[in-house]
Amino acid sequence: MQILKNIKLNNINYYAVIELEYKQSENKLPVLRLKNYKDGYWDSGDCSILIEKIEENYSSKKAHQYDNNIAYMADILYIYDRMPFISGVKDINISNNMISEESYISKEEIEKYIKEFDVKMNYIDNFKLSDSRTWKF
Repeated sequence: MQILKNIKLNNINYYAVIELEYKQSENKLPVLRLKNYKDGYWDSGDCSILIEKIEENYSSKKAHQYDNNIAYMADILYIYDRMPFISGVKDINISNNMISEESYISKEEIEKYIKEFDVKMNYIDNFKLSDSRTWKF
């Protein structure tokens, strides 16, 4: 299962793509968990609060620390550094009430870009969506 969470940086709407799956809890009840992330905890409310903090603290200056040449990649890397559990980022442009352009960059492509261009990331190794003390703004 995938969900998209809107992240508005300046006037651009990005969508964090988050993969989830149903797992069986200890008491045999179904629970929605993050797929492919070490800490599987998922809560849409916590994610919305994190996104709100990311949007509030965003500046193009902070984003350009990741990539000074391509503003799009700077924004993508800014998001990814703060939401390491995402599986990608979508960008949808609408013109005349129709989608005029849609792009998607996967986690694998983001990580390849980081490695290939030696981008300095500030990962938080112990990031947990359930613990706002581990969040980066």
